[in-house]
Amino acid sequence: MDDISSDRDERECDFFARHGGQSTRPPRKVRSAAGEQGWSEAYANDGYVLRCDWSQFGSREEMKYTEIAPRDEIPSTR
Repeated sequence: MDDISSDRDERECDFFARHGGQSTRPPRKVRSAAGEQGWSEAYANDGYVLRCDWSQFGSREEMKYTEIAPRDEIPSTR
């Protein structure tokens, strides 16, 4: 399945437009040995990450996009 969705390019363009463009850090992809699940991450200039988690079990396919804030913007739990 991988993280190919019909709106992937549109999601990434919107994400980069809101977060200062694409980082020079290369995107990452990981998939299980059986190819049933995996994730990919795209990195923005301001430190945000667009993560896509995907899985496929039989005919069921799921995909979830998440924007992850830079670590220094996560509120402290202290």
